[in-house]
Amino acid sequence: MEWGAVQLEALAIFALVYALIVLRRVGRHKVEVWMAMLMGAMLFLGLGLMSLDDAVAAINSNVMLFLVGMFLVVEVMVQTGLLQFLAVKFIRAAKGPSRMLLLVIVFVGVASAFLVNDAVVLVMTPIVIAACSLVGARKVPYLIAVALSSNIGSALTPIGNPQNVLIKIESGIGTLGFMGKMAVPVALGLAAEYLMLRAIYRKDMKGRFESSLPEAEENLTSRAGAYAVGAIAAAAVIGFVASDLTGWPIALTALAGGSAALLISGDRRRAVKGIDWGTIVFFASMFVVMAAVERSGLVAGLIEPFSSTLFAGGWQSVASIFGLSAAVSQVTSNVPFVAIMLPVFRAAAADPGQWLALAAGSTLAGNLTLLGAAANVIVLEAAESRGETFSFTEFLKAGLPTGLVTMAIAGAFLAMVG
Repeated sequence: MEWGAVQLEALAIFALVYALIVLRRVGRHKVEVWMAMLMGAMLFLGLGLMSLDDAVAAINSNVMLFLVGMFLVVEVMVQTGLLQFLAVKFIRAAKGPSRMLLLVIVFVGVASAFLVNDAVVLVMTPIVIAACSLVGARKVPYLIAVALSSNIGSALTPIGNPQNVLIKIESGIGTLGFMGKMAVPVALGLAAEYLMLRAIYRKDMKGRFESSLPEAEENLTSRAGAYAVGAIAAAAVIGFVASDLTGWPIALTALAGGSAALLISGDRRRAVKGIDWGTIVFFASMFVVMAAVERSGLVAGLIEPFSSTLFAGGWQSVASIFGLSAAVSQVTSNVPFVAIMLPVFRAAAADPGQWLALAAGSTLAGNLTLLGAAANVIVLEAAESRGETFSFTEFLKAGLPTGLVTMAIAGAFLAMVG
């Protein structure tokens, strides 16, 4: 890649955004993740590195509508007390911090395999926060577990996350064949995540929860409303699972669910205000920043060193694809990375094993850093909207070793089975 003014400017802007997300403040001023990304998008526009029309076109409206719809469903679940009800049930089942960590990992991992993982973390993050608040448990280990488990679990099926859906469409890999190859790596990955998080947060895993919890039913402010929004959420889940067969986009399913939830809301203005608009701004800005970075040629420069071994076959392909995924997903996030790689794999007539390596590598690489996967940022933003947070380095402390171990497990297994 030849370096010119455009590439240097793009690199400088991206480095600034990354630094702001890591440091989270400038002097005395706190900089939220969404604000850092918005500043990056504005710099690309202001310096003329991307036109306004191109920026608008880069924003994925399906993602925006999906998030708005799911936020509305979650907010009405809070209004009716259903979220708090589920939190109490969760605590009663857990009984202690270590077991609750295991329950979070297993539940989120399994749910993310058959639903869209972004939807799972949107619902589970407030439940985990409410559950931890009831017993005074530190929230960070469980919030990070939600993010990591959603990425690991979603690697099991071709419908678990957006990048796997893209790969399934392009490659034609069957669902059962996909799951057959990924079942062992995902199961071992979730087990490894549990052991690693329990070790990293061992001080938070001691003791048992107090048994003096309120009855779960006491949290329901409207039984009829709770039943109704629960049915709406269940219908949305069925819609996500069936989207492959019906052709109905998951964004419209989520938006239909959000609209139906609004109809039964006791305070519709509050429900709309409850949408995490910071997350919406983050994703809109991220699409602009990533599109600008791609157009600058920086991503092509990152791909170039791997080009000779990507399709060499056997373990070389797996190692190369996993290495590329680890590198580029931290720059573009894993969904845009896969979108960039689709024409490359298509032109090379990649075999099913190479497509599967791309799916596994890009998904598991999402756990290496906070910016590696959209689900990580959704968890952080959903937590911050409820007064909780964790830093880039806090996520890195757990995500980097978990990501490396799970990628090593998956890479070794896929290299063996071909």
